[in-house]
Amino acid sequence: MWRPLVLAAALLCPLAASAETLVTALSSERVAITSNFTGSAVTIFGTVERDVHTVARASPYEIVVTLTGPLRTVVARRKEQVAGVWINRSSDTLERVPSFLAIATTAPMESVAGKPVRARQGLGFDMLPTSGVPDALPPIRNDFDAAFFRIMQKKKLFSLTEGSVDFLSPQLFRTSIDLPANVPVGWYNATVYLFSGGVLLAKTSESFAISKSGFEQYVTLLAHRSPLAYGLLAVLVAVATGWLASVVFRKD
Repeated sequence: MWRPLVLAAALLCPLAASAETLVTALSSERVAITSNFTGSAVTIFGTVERDVHTVARASPYEIVVTLTGPLRTVVARRKEQVAGVWINRSSDTLERVPSFLAIATTAPMESVAGKPVRARQGLGFDMLPTSGVPDALPPIRNDFDAAFFRIMQKKKLFSLTEGSVDFLSPQLFRTSIDLPANVPVGWYNATVYLFSGGVLLAKTSESFAISKSGFEQYVTLLAHRSPLAYGLLAVLVAVATGWLASVVFRKD
Protein backbone atom coordinates (compact mmCIF):
# COMPACT_ATOMS: atom_id res chain seq x y z
CA MET A 1 0.00 0.00 0.00
CA TRP A 2 2.79 2.42 0.91
CA ARG A 3 5.05 1.64 -2.04
CA PRO A 4 3.00 3.59 -4.62
CA LEU A 5 2.91 6.59 -2.29
CA VAL A 6 6.66 6.47 -1.71
CA LEU A 7 7.26 6.13 -5.44
CA ALA A 8 4.99 9.09 -6.17
CA ALA A 9 6.77 11.21 -3.57
CA ALA A 10 10.15 10.29 -5.04
CA LEU A 11 8.95 11.33 -8.47
CA LEU A 12 7.49 14.62 -7.23
CA CYS A 13 10.49 15.72 -5.16
CA PRO A 14 12.78 16.48 -8.13
CA LEU A 15 9.96 18.46 -9.73
CA ALA A 16 9.45 20.52 -6.59
CA ALA A 17 13.18 21.21 -6.33
CA SER A 18 13.59 22.20 -9.97
CA ALA A 19 12.91 25.94 -9.85
CA GLU A 20 14.64 29.30 -9.87
CA THR A 21 16.78 30.37 -6.95
CA LEU A 22 18.24 33.75 -6.07
CA VAL A 23 21.85 34.45 -5.15
CA THR A 24 22.32 37.98 -3.84
CA ALA A 25 24.98 40.12 -2.20
CA LEU A 26 25.44 43.62 -0.81
CA SER A 27 28.12 46.18 -1.59
CA SER A 28 28.78 46.68 2.13
CA GLU A 29 28.08 44.84 5.36
CA ARG A 30 28.31 48.00 7.48
CA VAL A 31 27.61 51.68 6.93
CA ALA A 32 29.39 53.99 9.38
CA ILE A 33 27.84 57.31 10.42
CA THR A 34 30.50 59.87 11.28
CA SER A 35 30.38 63.60 12.07
CA ASN A 36 30.50 64.51 8.37
CA PHE A 37 27.97 61.90 7.23
CA THR A 38 25.72 63.36 4.53
CA GLY A 39 24.22 60.15 3.24
CA SER A 40 25.36 57.02 1.47
CA ALA A 41 24.12 54.26 -0.81
CA VAL A 42 23.91 50.48 -0.77
CA THR A 43 24.10 48.41 -3.92
CA ILE A 44 22.24 45.11 -4.09
CA PHE A 45 23.14 42.75 -6.88
CA GLY A 46 22.33 39.15 -7.64
CA THR A 47 21.62 36.49 -10.19
CA VAL A 48 18.75 34.18 -11.02
CA GLU A 49 19.95 30.59 -11.11
CA ARG A 50 17.84 28.03 -12.91
CA ASP A 51 17.83 24.30 -12.47
CA VAL A 52 18.46 22.29 -15.62
CA HIS A 53 14.92 20.95 -15.36
CA THR A 54 13.27 24.35 -14.99
CA VAL A 55 10.96 25.13 -17.88
CA ALA A 56 11.18 28.45 -19.68
CA ARG A 57 8.83 31.11 -18.36
CA ALA A 58 6.25 32.64 -20.65
CA SER A 59 6.67 36.01 -18.89
CA PRO A 60 9.94 37.83 -18.18
CA TYR A 61 11.50 37.94 -14.74
CA GLU A 62 10.64 40.87 -12.49
CA ILE A 63 12.61 41.89 -9.39
CA VAL A 64 11.47 43.78 -6.31
CA VAL A 65 14.04 44.85 -3.70
CA THR A 66 13.06 46.15 -0.28
CA LEU A 67 15.46 47.70 2.21
CA THR A 68 13.85 47.67 5.66
CA GLY A 69 15.15 49.38 8.77
CA PRO A 70 14.52 48.45 12.42
CA LEU A 71 10.86 47.97 13.33
CA ARG A 72 9.27 50.23 15.91
CA THR A 73 5.90 51.17 17.36
CA VAL A 74 4.69 54.65 16.42
CA VAL A 75 1.90 56.71 17.95
CA ALA A 76 0.28 59.04 15.42
CA ARG A 77 -1.61 61.99 16.87
CA ARG A 78 -4.04 64.47 15.40
CA LYS A 79 -3.92 68.10 16.54
CA GLU A 80 -7.19 69.92 17.00
CA GLN A 81 -7.93 73.52 17.92
CA VAL A 82 -9.59 73.91 21.30
CA ALA A 83 -10.33 77.42 22.62
CA GLY A 84 -7.84 78.88 20.18
CA VAL A 85 -5.05 76.50 21.19
CA TRP A 86 -3.82 73.55 19.10
CA ILE A 87 -3.50 70.41 21.22
CA ASN A 88 -3.16 66.68 20.60
CA ARG A 89 -6.55 64.98 20.79
CA SER A 90 -7.12 61.66 19.02
CA SER A 91 -4.33 59.18 18.34
CA ASP A 92 -3.64 55.75 16.86
CA THR A 93 -0.85 53.23 17.43
CA LEU A 94 0.99 51.77 14.46
CA GLU A 95 2.50 48.43 15.44
CA ARG A 96 5.95 47.33 14.28
CA VAL A 97 6.35 49.62 11.30
CA PRO A 98 9.75 50.12 9.62
CA SER A 99 11.82 53.12 10.63
CA PHE A 100 13.15 53.08 7.06
CA LEU A 101 11.74 51.48 3.91
CA ALA A 102 13.05 51.75 0.36
CA ILE A 103 11.51 49.78 -2.49
CA ALA A 104 13.10 49.34 -5.91
CA THR A 105 11.53 47.44 -8.81
CA THR A 106 12.13 46.51 -12.42
CA ALA A 107 8.64 47.65 -13.42
CA PRO A 108 5.59 49.38 -11.92
CA MET A 109 4.62 47.55 -8.74
CA GLU A 110 1.06 46.81 -9.83
CA SER A 111 2.29 45.13 -13.01
CA VAL A 112 4.81 42.98 -11.13
CA ALA A 113 2.19 41.20 -9.00
CA GLY A 114 -1.46 41.53 -8.08
CA LYS A 115 -2.78 42.79 -4.77
CA PRO A 116 -3.44 39.36 -3.18
CA VAL A 117 0.16 38.24 -3.84
CA ARG A 118 1.64 41.49 -2.57
CA ALA A 119 -0.69 41.57 0.44
CA ARG A 120 0.60 38.20 1.65
CA GLN A 121 4.15 39.57 1.49
CA GLY A 122 3.33 43.04 2.81
CA LEU A 123 4.95 44.33 -0.35
CA GLY A 124 4.43 47.98 -1.28
CA PHE A 125 3.24 51.01 0.66
CA ASP A 126 -0.37 50.11 -0.04
CA MET A 127 0.15 46.57 1.34
CA LEU A 128 2.44 47.30 4.28
CA PRO A 129 0.58 46.36 7.49
CA THR A 130 0.48 48.98 10.24
CA SER A 131 -1.08 46.61 12.77
CA GLY A 132 -0.41 42.91 12.97
CA VAL A 133 1.20 40.85 10.22
CA PRO A 134 0.64 40.62 6.45
CA ASP A 135 -2.65 39.05 5.47
CA ALA A 136 -4.21 37.72 2.28
CA LEU A 137 -6.40 40.83 2.17
CA PRO A 138 -5.05 44.36 1.64
CA PRO A 139 -4.82 46.38 4.88
CA ILE A 140 -7.52 48.92 5.66
CA ARG A 141 -6.04 52.41 5.85
CA ASN A 142 -7.16 55.34 7.99
CA ASP A 143 -6.15 59.00 8.28
CA PHE A 144 -3.37 58.19 10.76
CA ASP A 145 -1.83 55.66 8.35
CA ALA A 146 -1.95 58.20 5.53
CA ALA A 147 -0.29 60.84 7.72
CA PHE A 148 2.44 58.41 8.79
CA PHE A 149 3.31 57.48 5.20
CA ARG A 150 3.23 61.12 4.11
CA ILE A 151 5.59 62.22 6.89
CA MET A 152 8.01 59.33 6.32
CA GLN A 153 8.18 60.09 2.61
CA LYS A 154 8.71 63.79 3.32
CA LYS A 155 11.65 62.86 5.58
CA LYS A 156 12.99 60.62 2.76
CA LEU A 157 12.78 57.61 5.07
CA PHE A 158 10.21 55.90 2.79
CA SER A 159 10.83 55.75 -0.96
CA LEU A 160 9.60 53.86 -4.01
CA THR A 161 11.64 53.90 -7.22
CA GLU A 162 9.97 51.83 -9.91
CA GLY A 163 12.18 50.76 -12.79
CA SER A 164 15.42 51.28 -10.86
CA VAL A 165 16.41 47.58 -10.82
CA ASP A 166 18.42 46.83 -13.96
CA PHE A 167 19.04 43.45 -15.56
CA LEU A 168 22.65 43.49 -16.77
CA SER A 169 22.08 40.12 -18.45
CA PRO A 170 19.12 37.71 -18.66
CA GLN A 171 19.95 36.54 -15.11
CA LEU A 172 22.19 39.23 -13.53
CA PHE A 173 20.61 42.31 -11.90
CA ARG A 174 21.60 45.23 -9.67
CA THR A 175 20.20 48.34 -8.01
CA SER A 176 21.42 51.09 -5.70
CA ILE A 177 19.39 52.50 -2.83
CA ASP A 178 20.17 55.89 -1.32
CA LEU A 179 20.50 56.30 2.43
CA PRO A 180 19.70 59.86 3.59
CA ALA A 181 21.67 61.70 6.24
CA ASN A 182 18.90 61.10 8.81
CA VAL A 183 18.82 57.33 8.32
CA PRO A 184 18.24 55.53 11.65
CA VAL A 185 20.94 53.27 13.06
CA GLY A 186 20.40 49.54 13.53
CA TRP A 187 20.17 46.33 11.55
CA TYR A 188 18.70 46.45 8.04
CA ASN A 189 17.31 43.69 5.83
CA ALA A 190 17.63 43.77 2.06
CA THR A 191 15.01 41.37 0.68
CA VAL A 192 14.89 40.42 -2.99
CA TYR A 193 11.73 38.99 -4.58
CA LEU A 194 11.67 37.21 -7.93
CA PHE A 195 8.40 37.27 -9.89
CA SER A 196 7.25 36.02 -13.26
CA GLY A 197 3.74 36.38 -14.58
CA GLY A 198 2.60 37.76 -11.23
CA VAL A 199 3.79 34.64 -9.37
CA LEU A 200 6.40 34.76 -6.61
CA LEU A 201 9.13 32.31 -7.60
CA ALA A 202 11.84 32.95 -5.00
CA LYS A 203 12.85 35.26 -2.17
CA THR A 204 16.09 35.87 -0.33
CA SER A 205 17.35 38.29 2.32
CA GLU A 206 20.68 39.83 3.33
CA SER A 207 21.42 41.86 6.48
CA PHE A 208 23.79 44.72 7.23
CA ALA A 209 24.27 47.28 9.99
CA ILE A 210 24.16 51.07 10.07
CA SER A 211 26.00 52.33 13.13
CA LYS A 212 27.65 55.43 14.48
CA SER A 213 31.43 55.56 14.79
CA GLY A 214 34.03 57.82 16.32
CA PHE A 215 32.94 60.58 18.70
CA GLU A 216 29.24 60.13 17.84
CA GLN A 217 29.37 56.50 18.92
CA TYR A 218 31.14 57.43 22.17
CA VAL A 219 28.47 60.02 23.01
CA THR A 220 25.67 57.57 22.20
CA LEU A 221 27.15 54.87 24.43
CA LEU A 222 27.75 57.37 27.21
CA ALA A 223 24.14 58.60 27.05
CA HIS A 224 22.76 55.06 27.32
CA ARG A 225 25.21 53.54 29.79
CA SER A 226 25.98 56.53 32.03
CA PRO A 227 23.16 59.09 31.73
CA LEU A 228 24.39 61.05 34.78
CA ALA A 229 27.89 61.45 33.34
CA TYR A 230 26.38 62.37 29.97
CA GLY A 231 24.23 65.06 31.59
CA LEU A 232 27.19 66.54 33.49
CA LEU A 233 29.30 66.52 30.33
CA ALA A 234 26.53 68.29 28.39
CA VAL A 235 26.31 70.99 31.08
CA LEU A 236 30.09 71.49 31.08
CA VAL A 237 30.17 71.76 27.29
CA ALA A 238 27.33 74.31 27.36
CA VAL A 239 29.08 76.39 30.05
CA ALA A 240 32.40 76.26 28.21
CA THR A 241 30.75 77.23 24.93
CA GLY A 242 28.96 80.16 26.57
CA TRP A 243 32.14 81.36 28.24
CA LEU A 244 34.12 81.11 25.01
CA ALA A 245 31.44 83.03 23.13
CA SER A 246 31.47 85.79 25.76
CA VAL A 247 35.25 86.11 25.40
CA VAL A 248 35.23 86.16 21.61
CA PHE A 249 32.37 88.62 21.23
CA ARG A 250 33.12 90.76 24.31
CA LYS A 251 32.89 94.48 23.69
CA ASP A 252 35.60 96.57 25.32
